[in-house]
Amino acid sequence: MQSFDLEAQGLRALNSTLNAQSTETNQTVWEVTNPKGSHAIAVGLDAPIEVNVKGSTGYYCGGMNKQATIHVHGSAGPGTGENMMSGKIIIEGDASQYLGATAHGGLIVVKGNASSRCG
Repeated sequence: MQSFDLEAQGLRALNSTLNAQSTETNQTVWEVTNPKGSHAIAVGLDAPIEVNVKGSTGYYCGGMNKQATIHVHGSAGPGTGENMMSGKIIIEGDASQYLGATAHGGLIVVKGNASSRCG
């Protein structure tokens, strides 16, 4: 498992690293620590990788997802999974409004409560 500390390395470095993964990658499982409500975590992924976010996320986590499985071990902010095409997003906590807005495929699971205008 690859580990990425957002506090030490930053969001741009995380998303660049995750987006560089191809469908043939051997680095298929990633752990993101210290998200601290950061916006746009794991956006635009297009590879069959798994991203485990150890904490809550801000706006647009997993937006434009294709193929990836994103597991949020906390709550998720507005617009999570927006414009998702495929893949999965699993949220252990609560989800804010417009979860999965404009999504065309994939699966979003919220184990807590979901706010208004979801789906």
